[in-house]
Amino acid sequence: MHSLSAQVSYYSDLIQKNPEWEYAGVYADSFISGTSMDNRPELQRLLADCEKGLVNIILCKSISRLARNTVDLLNIVRHLKEIGVEIRFEKEGVNTLSSEGEVMITLLASFAEQESRSISDNCKWGIRKRFQKGLIGTANKHILGYQYDEQLQRYVIIPEEAESVRYMFWLFLEGYSYQQIADKLTAAGIHTIQGNNFQEASVRNHIINEVYAGDILRQKTFTPDPISKVKVKNNGELPQYLYSDAHEAIIDRETYTLVQEELKRRNAMINPTYFFTGLIKCECCGNTFTRKKSKLRGRTYVHWICRSKKEKGRTCEIDNFAEDELIKICTATIGKDYESRIKAMSVDVSGNVHFSLKNGERRMWTNLHLHPAKHPHTVTDVFIGKVVCGKCGTVYHRSNGKNRWCYWKCYGKQKHICNNVNFTDYQLRVISAHILGTSEFYDEMFIRSIDQIIVLDGGDLKYIYKDGSEKIWRKL
Repeated sequence: MHSLSAQVSYYSDLIQKNPEWEYAGVYADSFISGTSMDNRPELQRLLADCEKGLVNIILCKSISRLARNTVDLLNIVRHLKEIGVEIRFEKEGVNTLSSEGEVMITLLASFAEQESRSISDNCKWGIRKRFQKGLIGTANKHILGYQYDEQLQRYVIIPEEAESVRYMFWLFLEGYSYQQIADKLTAAGIHTIQGNNFQEASVRNHIINEVYAGDILRQKTFTPDPISKVKVKNNGELPQYLYSDAHEAIIDRETYTLVQEELKRRNAMINPTYFFTGLIKCECCGNTFTRKKSKLRGRTYVHWICRSKKEKGRTCEIDNFAEDELIKICTATIGKDYESRIKAMSVDVSGNVHFSLKNGERRMWTNLHLHPAKHPHTVTDVFIGKVVCGKCGTVYHRSNGKNRWCYWKCYGKQKHICNNVNFTDYQLRVISAHILGTSEFYDEMFIRSIDQIIVLDGGDLKYIYKDGSEKIWRKL
Protein backbone atom coordinates (compact mmCIF):
# COMPACT_ATOMS: atom_id res chain seq x y z
CA MET A 1 0.00 0.00 0.00
CA HIS A 2 2.53 2.57 -1.15
CA SER A 3 0.70 4.80 -3.64
CA LEU A 4 -1.35 7.73 -2.40
CA SER A 5 -4.50 6.53 -4.19
CA ALA A 6 -4.21 3.09 -2.55
CA GLN A 7 -3.85 4.66 0.88
CA VAL A 8 -6.87 6.92 0.32
CA SER A 9 -9.01 3.95 -0.79
CA TYR A 10 -7.88 1.85 2.17
CA TYR A 11 -8.70 4.43 4.84
CA SER A 12 -11.95 5.51 3.15
CA ASP A 13 -13.19 1.88 3.21
CA LEU A 14 -11.93 1.34 6.78
CA ILE A 15 -13.78 4.35 8.15
CA GLN A 16 -17.03 3.81 6.25
CA LYS A 17 -17.24 0.15 7.31
CA ASN A 18 -17.25 1.14 10.99
CA PRO A 19 -20.88 1.97 11.99
CA GLU A 20 -19.69 4.01 14.98
CA TRP A 21 -17.70 6.39 12.81
CA GLU A 22 -18.82 9.18 10.51
CA TYR A 23 -16.61 9.74 7.48
CA ALA A 24 -15.19 13.31 7.55
CA GLY A 25 -12.94 12.94 4.51
CA VAL A 26 -9.29 12.46 3.55
CA TYR A 27 -6.61 15.08 4.12
CA ALA A 28 -3.50 14.38 2.02
CA ASP A 29 -0.65 16.67 0.95
CA SER A 30 0.75 15.09 -2.20
CA PHE A 31 4.54 15.03 -2.67
CA ILE A 32 5.20 17.54 0.14
CA SER A 33 7.89 16.88 2.77
CA GLY A 34 6.81 16.34 6.35
CA THR A 35 9.85 18.18 7.75
CA SER A 36 7.88 21.42 8.04
CA MET A 37 4.29 22.57 8.51
CA ASP A 38 4.78 25.28 5.89
CA ASN A 39 3.12 24.83 2.49
CA ARG A 40 0.97 21.94 3.70
CA PRO A 41 -2.57 23.16 2.95
CA GLU A 42 -4.25 19.83 3.69
CA LEU A 43 -2.66 19.59 7.13
CA GLN A 44 -3.73 23.16 7.86
CA ARG A 45 -7.29 22.32 6.70
CA LEU A 46 -7.34 19.26 8.97
CA LEU A 47 -6.26 21.30 12.00
CA ALA A 48 -8.87 23.94 11.20
CA ASP A 49 -11.62 21.28 10.97
CA CYS A 50 -10.48 19.86 14.32
CA GLU A 51 -10.82 23.33 15.84
CA LYS A 52 -14.38 23.55 14.46
CA GLY A 53 -15.26 20.20 16.03
CA LEU A 54 -15.73 18.46 12.67
CA VAL A 55 -13.08 15.81 13.41
CA ASN A 56 -12.70 13.76 16.62
CA ILE A 57 -10.45 10.88 15.49
CA ILE A 58 -7.58 11.04 13.00
CA LEU A 59 -6.24 7.88 11.38
CA CYS A 60 -2.65 8.25 10.17
CA LYS A 61 -0.52 5.61 8.46
CA SER A 62 2.64 6.53 10.45
CA ILE A 63 4.17 9.29 12.53
CA SER A 64 6.44 10.37 9.67
CA ARG A 65 3.36 11.04 7.51
CA LEU A 66 2.17 13.69 9.97
CA ALA A 67 5.55 15.31 10.65
CA ARG A 68 9.25 14.42 10.62
CA ASN A 69 10.04 17.43 12.78
CA THR A 70 9.84 16.43 16.46
CA VAL A 71 8.88 19.92 17.68
CA ASP A 72 6.10 20.35 15.09
CA LEU A 73 4.74 16.87 15.79
CA LEU A 74 4.56 17.32 19.56
CA ASN A 75 2.94 20.75 19.17
CA ILE A 76 0.25 19.26 16.93
CA VAL A 77 -0.36 16.24 19.17
CA ARG A 78 -0.52 18.27 22.38
CA HIS A 79 -2.83 20.90 20.91
CA LEU A 80 -5.22 18.29 19.51
CA LYS A 81 -5.09 16.42 22.81
CA GLU A 82 -6.19 19.61 24.62
CA ILE A 83 -9.29 19.90 22.43
CA GLY A 84 -10.07 16.18 22.72
CA VAL A 85 -8.97 15.03 19.27
CA GLU A 86 -7.33 11.60 19.10
CA ILE A 87 -4.68 10.52 16.58
CA ARG A 88 -4.13 6.83 15.87
CA PHE A 89 -0.85 5.95 14.16
CA GLU A 90 -1.39 2.59 12.48
CA LYS A 91 2.20 1.54 11.80
CA GLU A 92 3.45 2.27 15.33
CA GLY A 93 0.22 1.24 17.08
CA VAL A 94 0.14 4.47 19.12
CA ASN A 95 -2.94 6.28 20.42
CA THR A 96 -2.25 9.91 21.44
CA LEU A 97 -4.92 9.93 24.16
CA SER A 98 -3.40 6.96 25.97
CA SER A 99 -1.12 7.51 28.97
CA GLU A 100 1.99 6.21 27.21
CA GLY A 101 1.16 7.82 23.86
CA GLU A 102 3.22 11.02 24.15
CA VAL A 103 6.33 9.21 25.42
CA MET A 104 6.21 6.82 22.47
CA ILE A 105 5.52 9.63 20.01
CA THR A 106 8.49 11.65 21.28
CA LEU A 107 10.83 8.70 20.80
CA LEU A 108 9.45 7.69 17.42
CA ALA A 109 9.33 11.27 16.14
CA SER A 110 13.01 11.68 17.04
CA PHE A 111 13.78 8.59 14.97
CA ALA A 112 11.70 9.98 12.08
CA GLU A 113 13.55 13.32 12.22
CA GLN A 114 16.91 11.55 12.31
CA GLU A 115 15.86 9.38 9.38
CA SER A 116 15.01 12.54 7.44
CA ARG A 117 18.45 13.98 8.21
CA SER A 118 20.09 10.72 7.17
CA ILE A 119 18.19 10.65 3.87
CA SER A 120 19.15 14.28 3.27
CA ASP A 121 22.83 13.56 3.98
CA ASN A 122 22.78 10.61 1.57
CA CYS A 123 21.19 12.76 -1.14
CA LYS A 124 23.77 15.52 -0.61
CA TRP A 125 26.58 12.95 -0.74
CA GLY A 126 25.27 11.63 -4.07
CA ILE A 127 24.95 15.13 -5.53
CA ARG A 128 28.52 16.03 -4.54
CA LYS A 129 29.85 12.80 -6.00
CA ARG A 130 28.18 13.68 -9.31
CA PHE A 131 29.76 17.13 -9.14
CA GLN A 132 33.19 15.56 -8.59
CA LYS A 133 32.72 13.26 -11.58
CA GLY A 134 31.71 16.16 -13.82
CA LEU A 135 28.10 15.00 -14.18
CA ILE A 136 26.77 18.51 -14.26
CA GLY A 137 23.03 18.45 -14.95
CA THR A 138 21.00 21.55 -14.15
CA ALA A 139 17.86 22.55 -12.33
CA ASN A 140 17.31 25.58 -14.59
CA LYS A 141 16.41 24.12 -17.96
CA HIS A 142 15.79 27.52 -19.50
CA ILE A 143 17.65 30.72 -18.68
CA LEU A 144 17.74 33.81 -20.85
CA GLY A 145 19.85 32.91 -23.90
CA TYR A 146 20.08 29.16 -23.21
CA GLN A 147 17.98 25.99 -23.26
CA TYR A 148 19.32 22.85 -21.61
CA ASP A 149 19.54 19.92 -24.05
CA GLU A 150 18.97 16.65 -22.20
CA GLN A 151 20.53 14.54 -24.96
CA LEU A 152 23.68 16.67 -25.28
CA GLN A 153 23.74 17.23 -21.50
CA ARG A 154 24.61 20.88 -21.90
CA TYR A 155 23.17 24.32 -22.59
CA VAL A 156 22.57 25.32 -26.19
CA ILE A 157 22.20 28.92 -27.34
CA ILE A 158 18.83 30.45 -28.25
CA PRO A 159 20.03 33.00 -30.85
CA GLU A 160 17.35 35.70 -30.44
CA GLU A 161 17.62 35.61 -26.63
CA ALA A 162 21.43 35.61 -26.82
CA GLU A 163 21.26 39.03 -28.51
CA SER A 164 19.35 40.38 -25.49
CA VAL A 165 22.08 39.04 -23.19
CA ARG A 166 24.84 40.67 -25.29
CA TYR A 167 22.90 43.96 -25.25
CA MET A 168 22.64 43.78 -21.46
CA PHE A 169 26.41 43.21 -21.04
CA TRP A 170 27.21 45.97 -23.53
CA LEU A 171 25.09 48.47 -21.57
CA PHE A 172 26.87 47.50 -18.36
CA LEU A 173 30.32 48.14 -19.89
CA GLU A 174 29.02 51.46 -21.23
CA GLY A 175 28.50 52.55 -17.65
CA TYR A 176 24.77 52.10 -17.22
CA SER A 177 23.49 51.19 -13.74
CA TYR A 178 21.46 48.02 -13.14
CA GLN A 179 18.23 50.06 -12.96
CA GLN A 180 19.07 51.99 -16.13
CA ILE A 181 19.73 48.69 -17.92
CA ALA A 182 16.38 47.33 -16.67
CA ASP A 183 14.62 50.43 -18.02
CA LYS A 184 16.40 50.08 -21.38
CA LEU A 185 15.41 46.42 -21.68
CA THR A 186 11.79 47.19 -20.83
CA ALA A 187 11.71 50.00 -23.40
CA ALA A 188 13.09 47.58 -26.01
CA GLY A 189 10.39 45.01 -25.19
CA ILE A 190 12.88 42.55 -23.68
CA HIS A 191 11.50 40.58 -20.74
CA THR A 192 12.62 37.84 -18.38
CA ILE A 193 11.85 34.22 -19.32
CA GLN A 194 8.79 34.48 -17.03
CA GLY A 195 7.53 37.37 -19.14
CA ASN A 196 8.14 40.02 -16.46
CA ASN A 197 9.91 43.35 -16.75
CA PHE A 198 13.53 43.32 -15.68
CA GLN A 199 14.32 44.81 -12.25
CA GLU A 200 17.62 45.95 -10.76
CA ALA A 201 18.19 42.62 -8.97
CA SER A 202 17.39 40.45 -11.98
CA VAL A 203 19.79 42.44 -14.19
CA ARG A 204 22.55 42.00 -11.63
CA ASN A 205 21.91 38.25 -11.41
CA HIS A 206 22.40 37.95 -15.16
CA ILE A 207 25.54 40.11 -15.22
CA ILE A 208 27.30 38.08 -12.52
CA ASN A 209 26.26 34.69 -13.95
CA GLU A 210 29.32 32.75 -15.13
CA VAL A 211 27.14 30.61 -17.41
CA TYR A 212 27.27 33.31 -20.11
CA ALA A 213 31.06 32.83 -20.39
CA GLY A 214 30.50 29.11 -21.01
CA ASP A 215 31.22 28.04 -17.42
CA ILE A 216 29.13 26.43 -14.70
CA LEU A 217 29.76 26.85 -10.95
CA ARG A 218 28.09 24.30 -8.69
CA GLN A 219 27.21 24.50 -4.96
CA LYS A 220 26.90 28.28 -4.70
CA THR A 221 24.40 27.69 -1.89
CA PHE A 222 23.64 24.82 0.45
CA THR A 223 21.01 23.75 2.99
CA PRO A 224 22.64 23.15 6.40
CA ASP A 225 19.43 21.97 8.07
CA PRO A 226 17.10 19.55 6.21
CA ILE A 227 14.31 20.37 8.66
CA SER A 228 14.17 24.16 8.16
CA LYS A 229 15.27 23.81 4.49
CA VAL A 230 16.68 27.35 4.50
CA LYS A 231 19.34 27.85 1.82
CA VAL A 232 22.41 29.88 2.76
CA LYS A 233 25.26 31.25 0.68
CA ASN A 234 28.31 28.99 0.49
CA ASN A 235 31.13 31.12 1.90
CA GLY A 236 33.67 28.31 1.81
CA GLU A 237 31.98 25.90 4.21
CA LEU A 238 31.68 23.38 1.35
CA PRO A 239 33.73 22.90 -1.83
CA GLN A 240 32.50 24.51 -5.04
CA TYR A 241 32.93 22.97 -8.49
CA LEU A 242 33.75 25.09 -11.54
CA TYR A 243 33.38 23.56 -15.00
CA SER A 244 35.10 25.74 -17.59
CA ASP A 245 33.95 25.70 -21.23
CA ALA A 246 30.99 23.47 -20.35
CA HIS A 247 28.99 24.87 -23.28
CA GLU A 248 29.20 27.51 -26.01
CA ALA A 249 29.65 31.00 -24.57
CA ILE A 250 27.39 33.94 -25.38
CA ILE A 251 29.91 36.43 -23.97
CA ASP A 252 33.54 36.00 -25.07
CA ARG A 253 36.28 35.70 -22.46
CA GLU A 254 37.73 39.15 -23.06
CA THR A 255 34.37 40.86 -22.60
CA TYR A 256 33.52 38.72 -19.57
CA THR A 257 36.88 39.64 -17.95
CA LEU A 258 36.17 43.33 -18.53
CA VAL A 259 32.75 42.90 -16.91
CA GLN A 260 34.30 41.26 -13.82
CA GLU A 261 36.77 44.13 -13.48
CA GLU A 262 33.94 46.66 -13.78
CA LEU A 263 31.97 44.75 -11.15
CA LYS A 264 34.92 44.96 -8.74
CA ARG A 265 35.29 48.69 -9.43
CA ARG A 266 31.61 49.39 -8.74
CA ASN A 267 31.53 47.17 -5.64
CA ALA A 268 34.57 48.99 -4.26
CA MET A 269 32.68 52.26 -4.61
CA ILE A 270 29.60 50.87 -2.84
CA ASN A 271 31.44 48.77 -0.27
CA PRO A 272 34.82 50.41 0.35
CA THR A 273 37.52 48.29 1.96
CA TYR A 274 38.52 49.18 5.52
CA PHE A 275 41.49 48.02 7.55
CA PHE A 276 39.39 45.45 9.44
CA THR A 277 37.68 44.12 6.28
CA GLY A 278 38.27 40.36 6.07
CA LEU A 279 40.79 40.58 8.94
CA ILE A 280 38.68 39.50 11.94
CA LYS A 281 37.53 35.90 12.23
CA CYS A 282 34.74 34.72 14.52
CA GLU A 283 35.91 31.70 16.54
CA CYS A 284 32.27 30.88 17.35
CA CYS A 285 31.01 30.13 13.81
CA GLY A 286 34.08 30.59 11.58
CA ASN A 287 32.67 33.54 9.62
CA THR A 288 34.40 36.92 9.26
CA PHE A 289 33.37 40.23 10.80
CA THR A 290 31.73 42.85 8.61
CA ARG A 291 31.10 46.57 9.01
CA LYS A 292 27.60 47.76 9.89
CA LYS A 293 26.52 51.40 9.91
CA SER A 294 23.29 52.49 11.58
CA LYS A 295 21.55 55.68 12.69
CA LEU A 296 19.71 56.32 15.93
CA ARG A 297 18.20 59.65 16.99
CA GLY A 298 20.24 61.50 14.37
CA ARG A 299 23.57 59.93 15.35
CA THR A 300 25.56 57.53 13.17
CA TYR A 301 26.98 54.38 14.76
CA VAL A 302 29.53 52.05 13.17
CA HIS A 303 30.01 48.52 14.48
CA TRP A 304 31.88 45.40 13.38
CA ILE A 305 29.71 42.30 13.71
CA CYS A 306 29.95 38.65 12.72
CA ARG A 307 28.69 38.25 9.14
CA SER A 308 26.42 35.37 10.24
CA LYS A 309 24.23 37.90 12.03
CA LYS A 310 23.38 39.47 8.65
CA GLU A 311 22.89 36.31 6.60
CA LYS A 312 19.51 34.64 6.26
CA GLY A 313 19.23 31.31 8.04
CA ARG A 314 22.27 31.88 10.24
CA THR A 315 22.98 33.43 13.60
CA CYS A 316 25.86 33.93 16.02
CA GLU A 317 26.15 34.97 19.68
CA ILE A 318 29.64 36.52 19.47
CA ASP A 319 30.15 40.08 20.78
CA ASN A 320 29.89 43.14 18.52
CA PHE A 321 32.48 45.93 18.64
CA ALA A 322 32.05 49.62 17.96
CA GLU A 323 34.63 50.71 15.38
CA ASP A 324 36.17 53.35 17.65
CA GLU A 325 36.36 50.76 20.46
CA LEU A 326 38.11 48.32 18.12
CA ILE A 327 40.67 50.96 17.15
CA LYS A 328 41.33 51.67 20.85
CA ILE A 329 41.75 47.94 21.55
CA CYS A 330 44.32 47.65 18.75
CA THR A 331 46.16 50.78 19.90
CA ALA A 332 46.25 49.69 23.54
CA THR A 333 47.34 46.12 22.75
CA ILE A 334 49.65 46.61 19.76
CA GLY A 335 50.47 50.32 19.53
CA LYS A 336 49.61 53.28 17.32
CA ASP A 337 51.31 51.53 14.38
CA TYR A 338 48.94 48.52 14.64
CA GLU A 339 47.91 48.68 10.96
CA SER A 340 51.44 47.85 9.80
CA ARG A 341 51.93 45.11 12.41
CA ILE A 342 48.71 43.06 12.53
CA LYS A 343 48.47 40.02 10.27
CA ALA A 344 45.17 38.54 11.53
CA MET A 345 42.63 38.93 14.33
CA SER A 346 39.98 36.70 15.88
CA VAL A 347 37.31 36.99 18.55
CA ASP A 348 36.65 34.03 20.86
CA VAL A 349 33.38 33.03 22.53
CA SER A 350 34.24 35.12 25.63
CA GLY A 351 34.70 38.26 23.52
CA ASN A 352 38.49 38.32 23.88
CA VAL A 353 40.40 39.65 20.86
CA HIS A 354 43.40 37.64 19.66
CA PHE A 355 46.13 39.18 17.50
CA SER A 356 48.60 37.45 15.18
CA LEU A 357 51.38 39.84 14.28
CA LYS A 358 53.50 39.83 11.13
CA ASN A 359 56.64 39.00 13.16
CA GLY A 360 54.98 35.79 14.44
CA GLU A 361 54.14 37.20 17.86
CA ARG A 362 50.68 36.60 19.40
CA ARG A 363 48.86 38.89 21.80
CA MET A 364 45.42 39.03 23.41
CA TRP A 365 43.11 41.76 24.67
CA THR A 366 40.92 40.46 27.50
CA ASN A 367 37.28 41.51 27.36
CA LEU A 368 36.27 42.26 30.95
CA HIS A 369 32.63 43.02 29.97
CA LEU A 370 32.60 46.17 32.07
CA HIS A 371 29.36 47.47 30.59
CA PRO A 372 26.68 44.77 30.96
CA ALA A 373 23.05 45.69 30.29
CA LYS A 374 22.46 45.51 34.06
CA HIS A 375 25.33 46.01 36.48
CA PRO A 376 25.49 43.49 39.33
CA HIS A 377 25.09 45.40 42.60
CA THR A 378 28.27 45.10 44.71
CA VAL A 379 29.55 47.14 47.67
CA THR A 380 33.26 46.74 48.48
CA ASP A 381 34.64 48.23 51.70
CA VAL A 382 38.31 47.50 50.92
CA PHE A 383 38.32 50.29 48.30
CA ILE A 384 37.70 52.93 51.01
CA GLY A 385 40.67 55.28 51.13
CA LYS A 386 42.50 53.28 48.47
CA VAL A 387 41.24 55.05 45.31
CA VAL A 388 42.83 58.45 44.68
CA CYS A 389 42.26 60.96 41.90
CA GLY A 390 45.43 61.55 39.91
CA LYS A 391 43.99 64.80 38.56
CA CYS A 392 43.17 66.76 41.73
CA GLY A 393 44.66 64.54 44.46
CA THR A 394 41.45 63.95 46.42
CA VAL A 395 40.16 60.55 47.51
CA TYR A 396 37.34 58.76 45.69
CA HIS A 397 34.18 58.37 47.78
CA ARG A 398 31.44 55.79 47.51
CA SER A 399 27.89 56.69 46.50
CA ASN A 400 25.06 54.18 46.97
CA GLY A 401 21.64 54.16 45.39
CA LYS A 402 18.81 52.07 46.89
CA ASN A 403 20.64 48.74 46.55
CA ARG A 404 20.59 49.14 42.76
CA TRP A 405 23.96 50.70 42.06
CA CYS A 406 27.17 51.74 43.78
CA TYR A 407 29.61 54.29 42.27
CA TRP A 408 33.04 55.53 43.23
CA LYS A 409 33.60 59.19 42.26
CA CYS A 410 36.17 61.89 42.95
CA TYR A 411 35.28 63.96 46.02
CA GLY A 412 36.52 67.00 44.09
CA LYS A 413 33.38 66.79 41.94
CA GLN A 414 31.30 67.92 44.91
CA LYS A 415 33.51 71.00 45.18
CA HIS A 416 33.30 71.50 41.38
CA ILE A 417 37.10 71.38 41.08
CA CYS A 418 37.41 68.05 39.22
CA ASN A 419 35.64 66.09 36.48
CA ASN A 420 37.60 62.82 36.51
CA VAL A 421 35.96 59.51 35.53
CA ASN A 422 33.53 57.62 37.80
CA PHE A 423 33.66 53.85 38.23
CA THR A 424 30.99 51.47 39.45
CA ASP A 425 31.96 49.25 42.36
CA TYR A 426 31.43 46.26 40.06
CA GLN A 427 33.86 47.66 37.46
CA LEU A 428 36.58 48.26 40.06
CA ARG A 429 36.19 44.69 41.32
CA VAL A 430 36.47 43.21 37.81
CA ILE A 431 39.47 45.37 36.83
CA SER A 432 41.24 44.68 40.11
CA ALA A 433 40.73 40.92 39.74
CA HIS A 434 42.18 41.15 36.21
CA ILE A 435 45.21 43.10 37.48
CA LEU A 436 45.77 40.51 40.21
CA GLY A 437 45.44 37.65 37.69
CA THR A 438 42.29 36.06 39.12
CA SER A 439 38.87 35.39 37.64
CA GLU A 440 37.09 36.68 40.78
CA PHE A 441 37.74 39.48 43.25
CA TYR A 442 39.03 38.50 46.68
CA ASP A 443 39.12 41.12 49.46
CA GLU A 444 42.01 39.48 51.29
CA MET A 445 44.22 39.32 48.19
CA PHE A 446 43.52 42.98 47.38
CA ILE A 447 44.39 44.10 50.94
CA ARG A 448 47.55 41.99 50.91
CA SER A 449 48.74 43.13 47.45
CA ILE A 450 47.53 46.66 46.59
CA ASP A 451 48.58 49.84 48.35
CA GLN A 452 46.72 52.35 46.20
CA ILE A 453 44.73 52.84 42.97
CA ILE A 454 45.32 56.14 41.18
CA VAL A 455 42.69 57.23 38.66
CA LEU A 456 44.65 59.00 35.94
CA ASP A 457 43.22 61.81 33.84
CA GLY A 458 41.06 60.12 31.21
CA GLY A 459 40.21 57.03 33.25
CA ASP A 460 43.33 54.84 33.14
CA LEU A 461 44.04 53.15 36.49
CA LYS A 462 47.51 52.91 38.04
CA TYR A 463 47.78 50.11 40.58
CA ILE A 464 50.59 50.58 43.14
CA TYR A 465 51.59 47.34 44.86
CA LYS A 466 52.79 47.00 48.44
CA ASP A 467 56.32 46.30 47.14
CA GLY A 468 56.34 49.59 45.20
CA SER A 469 55.84 48.09 41.72
CA GLU A 470 53.18 49.47 39.42
CA LYS A 471 50.75 48.21 36.78
CA ILE A 472 48.48 50.29 34.58
CA TRP A 473 45.05 49.32 33.24
CA ARG A 474 44.16 51.26 30.09
CA LYS A 475 40.62 52.53 29.70
CA LEU A 476 39.37 52.31 26.13
